[in-house]
Amino acid sequence: MRSVVADKMGRSLASIGWRLPLASLIAPHQPVVLIYHSVPRVGDGDSVDAAVFERHVVFLKEHFQFISPLEMGIRRPRSHRTEVLLTFDDGMRNNFDVVWPILSKHGVPALFFVSSRHAEPGRYLWFAYLRALKKYYPHDRLAFHGTHIDMRPAVREESVTRLTNALLDLKPHPAAMYRAIEKKLPPLEEFMTPQQLRDECEGMRAEEIAALGKSALFTVGCHTVDHPFLSRCEPREMRRQIEENKRWLEAVSGVRCDAIAYPAGDYNTDVLGFCRELAFSQGYAVAASVRSVPELEIPRVGIYSASLEFLGFKVRWGNLLRAARVSFG
Repeated sequence: MRSVVADKMGRSLASIGWRLPLASLIAPHQPVVLIYHSVPRVGDGDSVDAAVFERHVVFLKEHFQFISPLEMGIRRPRSHRTEVLLTFDDGMRNNFDVVWPILSKHGVPALFFVSSRHAEPGRYLWFAYLRALKKYYPHDRLAFHGTHIDMRPAVREESVTRLTNALLDLKPHPAAMYRAIEKKLPPLEEFMTPQQLRDECEGMRAEEIAALGKSALFTVGCHTVDHPFLSRCEPREMRRQIEENKRWLEAVSGVRCDAIAYPAGDYNTDVLGFCRELAFSQGYAVAASVRSVPELEIPRVGIYSASLEFLGFKVRWGNLLRAARVSFG
């Protein structure tokens, strides 16, 4: 009951908070950077799918001002509408199939951070594999490392969480985790259709990334090869993850990639130092944690709910909410 009441109160606050007459004057006036991830054609009702995303774009266009990454450093008068930069992490294929047409239709710029691992057919990012395993695995038991994991519906989420933690603890990270997934766990092709794989698990192919690079609306940025937690990587592996991804994206897209987003918002001083060596001009985090290189620790606000009220509230107050560690939607 408490959670239901809290949710209703949160929605009421969100509805009121972003609409207040003075909200645009009180709220921070630096651009607000929003993070989207996978945008499948059809979602589960409250997640961001194709129909929801287009409603978001129309809503944001009506109430705020879209900008491109190149406009991030341009100062505007305080009376100017709040500026919003859209970013998309991971490089899921549905970003090309679903997001591209919607943004193009409405003339909205965006920055796509792309991991290169899943551009190859049959290879998936670790979290996409686990998310699909939880959603589509058809049996009640899953064999892994000589044991059986309980996959009955009542305990499946808890079981997959334990499996995730066990995989992330394997060393060296992320190579050992991917070896375990590929050699010890069932392939997604055994229980997902080709359309499901394309819509929810696959990454953009090289030719699709090249098309992004040629678009005047869109910018391609780095997101590492394998989407690891960079702070868990050995220094040499951390550098490889960033450098190989940057080199590959530039070769495929035909344009310089001078922006990076840290997977899961995870980074440290070593990551920042190497990004400076590679001459990245922008680095996108979630919350700025090191606070030593502002241009490489640009904060962002994650969007995961279908609610337009929460979306408006996060644009008005997202930076402050994140600083205060408060979450709405």
